[in-house]
Amino acid sequence: MLFAYYQETLLEQWIHTKYLNYGIMYPGDLDIERIAEVFGVELVYGPHPSFCDNEERVIFLNQDADQVTARVIFFHELCHVLRHAGDQRRMTELFKNAQETEADQFVLYAAIPFYIFAKLPIPDQRNEAIPYLAEVFQVPLELAEQRLDQIQRRVLHGSLIAAALEADRRQQRQADAAWSSETRRVLSQLERQLGQKGGR
Repeated sequence: MLFAYYQETLLEQWIHTKYLNYGIMYPGDLDIERIAEVFGVELVYGPHPSFCDNEERVIFLNQDADQVTARVIFFHELCHVLRHAGDQRRMTELFKNAQETEADQFVLYAAIPFYIFAKLPIPDQRNEAIPYLAEVFQVPLELAEQRLDQIQRRVLHGSLIAAALEADRRQQRQADAAWSSETRRVLSQLERQLGQKGGR
């Protein structure tokens, strides 16, 4: 996969910068207790449903949730704590949906950061890559598949844009080569005259 073509979203860049500032460089650094600590978020386990309190910067996780489920919930709630304001019980449905959509995207970027993903020996075969990612990043298979698909789509999109730009440049070079010597002489003279006017 040609990762040079991948373009991070603004949200992804924000997470990337925050993680690097706290020295999060490897999959093992994505321990939720460590991430909660570096972001100044209190993590509380108990016999209650998982939720967060944005204003108090607390994430409550159900103590009976398995590790993989707890990680997904943690990253979702972390987005609310770090990036959202207000009580969803008192906001419009549209605003609440916007926050939930961003939190779902945040999970993908925070649980499987691209800059860490790109350094790993990802198997070429999809049926091997998905379980590999799920194991390395300790996420459900569905989330690993969703992130892999997202990355592959962005790489393809970036490579198509690069190919189109190169085709445009090639076409321009061919058009330039097709100009007669007289046309090149006139353009060169025009360029000199414009340069002289700009220098006055």
